[in-house]
Amino acid sequence: MGSGKVATGGTFAVIHVGHRSLFKKCVELGGEVTVGVTFEPLIAKYHGVPGFEARSRRVSEFFRMKFGVDPKVVKLLDHAGPVLSDSGYSHLVTSEENLPYACEINIQRVSRGLPPVEIVLVPTVKAYDGRPVSTTRILNGEIDMLGKRVARSVTPTA
Repeated sequence: MGSGKVATGGTFAVIHVGHRSLFKKCVELGGEVTVGVTFEPLIAKYHGVPGFEARSRRVSEFFRMKFGVDPKVVKLLDHAGPVLSDSGYSHLVTSEENLPYACEINIQRVSRGLPPVEIVLVPTVKAYDGRPVSTTRILNGEIDMLGKRVARSVTPTA
């Protein structure tokens, strides 16, 4: 391991425990790490998303602080990014939710004469209630970034 480039991608409006699992797996695989951060038109979400620069900076800072690794951060204009055309990639780290995109990338790589990447599936991290940890749930105040229940303040009634 560690001979080729490793990639993952996402919106990363907040970096939650699920993202941390993806990032950790990228580092464990060795090699140069590329993180694709979504850009238009992929950022259509049901919640506000900070700008590309802020999200990219947050991803880079997280990798440096947590793993001592300086990832290559790229704009994702589509689901494939540089993995589609760069033969140097050996691994694509993905969640169950994005597995269909990873499979499609490999189909397209092979059709272009490139070797397939090894798809590394990271299990979805579940919150306290057994449902997936997601940015939408965090921003809606349902869970925190670790998937724990958010304590709701109760207004006393008189």
